[in-house]
Amino acid sequence: MPSDLYWIETASPLRLAIMARPRAGDWLEDEVDHWKRSGVDVVVSLLEAQEVEELALREEAMLCRERGIAFRSFPIADRGVPEDIEAALRFAREMASTGQSIAVHCRAGIGRSSLMAAAILISAGEEAGAVLSAIAQARGLPVPDTETQRAWVLNLR
Repeated sequence: MPSDLYWIETASPLRLAIMARPRAGDWLEDEVDHWKRSGVDVVVSLLEAQEVEELALREEAMLCRERGIAFRSFPIADRGVPEDIEAALRFAREMASTGQSIAVHCRAGIGRSSLMAAAILISAGEEAGAVLSAIAQARGLPVPDTETQRAWVLNLR
């Protein structure tokens, strides 16, 4: 059973989902195939290098590319916020301008994923509070994971 994609419904025309990290090993190809069938054009991983190793996801980027899915990495520390806000905002604006279907993942698909999805939607003109509500509704639980992450999102303009 593939991991869930939590599609975020907002006024924005962006097609954006958050998700937990894919299952590794023999299941990784199935996960990427599921993303392709679901219409995902771009996968954004927020995992740090040591998490990629620990979770055995070294082949994720290659498998995405083999299936015609763009793979982007923007590492953020677990339960943290981006160290460079300007780089994060540039990345979010770039993602918002693609016009493609994007799926963002971290480890659990709650904290970092919600933070980056919110930044992308805010870059597309959405309001921060409404975005966090829409992401929480899609995910079915409060997001993001920490008060620091929430404050980071609410301070975006």
